[in-house]
Amino acid sequence: MRSWGIVLLLLYLFNQTAAQPNRFFFRKLTVANGLNDGSILAIAQDSRGFMWFSTKAGLNRFDGKSVKTYSFTPGDPASLPTSLSRCMSADSSGGFLIGLGDGMLEYDTAGDCFIPVKALADTWVTAIVPFNKNTVYLGTGKGLGTYNPVTKTVSFFNRQKDSLSPKSIYQIGRSGIYAYIVGNTGVIRLNSTTGQLEKIHFPLPGTARITAVAIDGSRNYWLATRNPNRLLKFSADCTTRTDYSQYIESGNNTITNFSAMIADRNGRIWVATQLNGLLLYNPQTDLFDPLLHNPLQAWTPSTNLHSTLYCDSDGRMWVGGNNGINYFNPDKTFFHILPVFNKDPDTRNRRVARVAVEDKNGRIWMGTIDGLVRYDPKTEQYKEWNNRDGRPPAIHFNSIRGILCDADNNIWIATGHGINQYRQDKGKMIFYTAKDSIPEIFYFSADKDRNGNLWFSSRDEDGFYYYNPQNKKFHSIRSVPGLNLFAGEGGRKLFQDSKGRYWLGFNGSGLGMYDPATEKHRRWKASAEPGSIAGNAVVDIKEDQMGTIWVSTFTGLSVIDPITFRVTNYNHTNGLINNSVGPLAIDEKNRVWIGTSGGLMLLDSSHTYFTAFGLQQGLPSVDFPEHAASILNNGEILMPTQNGFIRFAAAGFKKENRPLTPFFTTFDISGNRQEQQLNNPILLKQDENFFTIGFAAVNYDNPEGTWYAYRLDGIDEDWKYTRNRFADYTKIPGGNYTFRLKASTDRDQWEQPEQLLRIHIDTPFYKAGWFRPLLLLLLIAAIVAFYRYRIRQREKLLALQGKAQLLKKEKAMVMYESLKQQLNPHFLFNSLTSLSGLIDTDRKTANSFLEQMSRIYRYILKNRDSELVTLREELAFVQTYVQLQKTRFKEGLQVTVAVAEEDYSRRIAPVTLQNLTENAIKHNIIDQDAPLCITFSTENGYLVVKNNLQKKHVVETSNKQGLASLQALYAYLSNKPLIIDESAKTFCIYIPLI
Repeated sequence: MRSWGIVLLLLYLFNQTAAQPNRFFFRKLTVANGLNDGSILAIAQDSRGFMWFSTKAGLNRFDGKSVKTYSFTPGDPASLPTSLSRCMSADSSGGFLIGLGDGMLEYDTAGDCFIPVKALADTWVTAIVPFNKNTVYLGTGKGLGTYNPVTKTVSFFNRQKDSLSPKSIYQIGRSGIYAYIVGNTGVIRLNSTTGQLEKIHFPLPGTARITAVAIDGSRNYWLATRNPNRLLKFSADCTTRTDYSQYIESGNNTITNFSAMIADRNGRIWVATQLNGLLLYNPQTDLFDPLLHNPLQAWTPSTNLHSTLYCDSDGRMWVGGNNGINYFNPDKTFFHILPVFNKDPDTRNRRVARVAVEDKNGRIWMGTIDGLVRYDPKTEQYKEWNNRDGRPPAIHFNSIRGILCDADNNIWIATGHGINQYRQDKGKMIFYTAKDSIPEIFYFSADKDRNGNLWFSSRDEDGFYYYNPQNKKFHSIRSVPGLNLFAGEGGRKLFQDSKGRYWLGFNGSGLGMYDPATEKHRRWKASAEPGSIAGNAVVDIKEDQMGTIWVSTFTGLSVIDPITFRVTNYNHTNGLINNSVGPLAIDEKNRVWIGTSGGLMLLDSSHTYFTAFGLQQGLPSVDFPEHAASILNNGEILMPTQNGFIRFAAAGFKKENRPLTPFFTTFDISGNRQEQQLNNPILLKQDENFFTIGFAAVNYDNPEGTWYAYRLDGIDEDWKYTRNRFADYTKIPGGNYTFRLKASTDRDQWEQPEQLLRIHIDTPFYKAGWFRPLLLLLLIAAIVAFYRYRIRQREKLLALQGKAQLLKKEKAMVMYESLKQQLNPHFLFNSLTSLSGLIDTDRKTANSFLEQMSRIYRYILKNRDSELVTLREELAFVQTYVQLQKTRFKEGLQVTVAVAEEDYSRRIAPVTLQNLTENAIKHNIIDQDAPLCITFSTENGYLVVKNNLQKKHVVETSNKQGLASLQALYAYLSNKPLIIDESAKTFCIYIPLI
């Protein structure tokens, strides 16, 4: 019998995995969204509304938008310990407690860190349940205990005095004033007021060990046991038992199936398993409904392996498993998803929805890419008509873009190759052909006018055809006076408004209108001209309660005033998520529902504010195709998506203005450092006046729809409204500021309390109160100093002018002295004597000697009025002079020139080197055995004249003024001085090059 039960269960579960309308939409939170890892061990909500998830790698805090993780960091004593946490809970005083395998932590909100509870060091904490401000019941490795969050003390129940107190505790639950403790002694009820323990007796086998308990809305007890594995329901008096163990059977060769059990705030029983997914008890059928993972349906859970359950303060269910979190609100499923097919959704694009209509029996007929489908909501049964090779045709063509139900409950199907009618009373499919005056061509839509005529829009031939139920014949638009003007236009949609006007949407040539009452025509096309519409390919046409016409196109949404025909266009620049607009619907509150290729949008009745819906709000796809929406018999809207239809009661949607409490997340200063703890106030230096304030608010239902209002007093003149979670400020002057923050789910409702963040920025010294008087004193002092400076400068100028006069005079004297040196009669006498001797002995050499003498005196005469000559000229001159002297001294005089090539163009005073050479000859002994060596070289902007010292005892014709005159001359010519350096062996003169 047991094996047969398992087989029946598996068949039941398999049947449930077929495509069915969704009951709940499971949102996902995985590693891709920021979790430390996907293995969920425990779930809890703190007093501020944050959801916390314990995983193998640490803790995760979630605010609906982002995840903040905490884990162990080697070398950081303030980081989270490595021990795993399998229980967490907010205490009744606003704190948050985390149970570990070796202790318990208390979360410090201000410091964003965890503080160990010293009284529980090295104690395994298995369960945490708060009861009041001073009492938190704990399950520990030492038995049942209580923790006082105020005094930070722990006390344990004495098992010797009270035998009912369990040693091992698996679970602690709460119901009213009672704590239900599941442990090795069974289920114990603890009265939190009196502290008395009472055992609840369940008739179970002696080997059975209770591991979990839950109490439903009818006060029934639900138990999960081990040895054997059982899932049982007991009546409130524990006398009646019902066995549901077949749902958690796993066999002998696999893991234990049961994971967790919980009663939500409405008393519903939920069971998490590791093999059979999430189970919800259905009191009407007395069965568990499995909620299973289907990889082809995004709204189902992400896995069938679940480990823990949690119901938050809003009734939202959180399910932890092996790949993260699934969460949903079982009482707030707005969008209901209707799969197009119940099998083979990924063949022939059978996921894609196109058009649908509800017949008079409440059955929904769907036109798809792969044929016609009928869905019966009562039986949840599907039936399909489609063409397959080797079988007689079921319809004209599998691709269907138009469908409607006539007054006789017959279904009309517009396909890509003709028109079909399904006669429900006979169960017969009728094929219309050209013999019936309707061509077998491509049709885009099927619509009904106010006279009961059925219109079929085609891209081919005449464009529009209609069926008259009175004469039961098809006609072309050419036969209709007034409308025949549009014959031959490729048609996509036809709509007749409340005033009897026909609106025709074309396949690439815009929009047309014909008013039979006035016999007037109008045309609109997309262009850059004023009054044009948003696009030329029309998808859907609807009329709102004010008579306004709404037209969706491939490139935007157009709104046409029924009286003035003024056109207003919407696109991504003024509110739409995406320019590609498909299905349209008008609800009872005159709001417009708009399907786009980027999601569903709602435009309020004032046509001012958009509300966006995406995957996180329960849509199976954000891509709505180019097909029309329809209204069901109960007023619900049915819209196609790329992954099935959505149906929803639009009238039941209202923007909730739930109170949201914002909080500050980060404070980024000049893009460098972040204030993680956000001390209040925040103290900034004067150069830290560029900062970004990060903030958030807990919103799990629609985090993208959270609005923030903020202002920085003294900077922002008014409140700023945004969905962005950051506020940027630059170049803020020094001073004290208050940043005010609010959060809301409604852009127009701001009655929520403010959160304040105080900021101090140091004031630069030049903006301080004492700075202006000091600046005035400094300015006066500067004026006085400047006046004195000008006086001193004038005095210096006068002194320089006097010095210039003296220098000019000294220059004249130096030049005069130089000329005298140049014409030294001693030099001339010696030269003529040498020449006289040469004339008698060596006439050729005498001629050369005479020529060199003439060069010397020619150079002197040429440059006697020149202040400077090039070094190249001066060296050539001195070498001529040296040759004359060598006639006299032979090898006793040796001169070397070692001047860098780049220095030859530099300048010096004329006859400088001749004077220095003559000076060296005059003061030193010259002998062939002890020659006088003179070297000319350049170094650091100087010409260096160097000779060895072998001084004469008596120097003829020396007035001791030659070098002094040169020093005076070069002081006049250059900023660099002439330097004389004499050592024991050498004599050097450094001539500044100019």
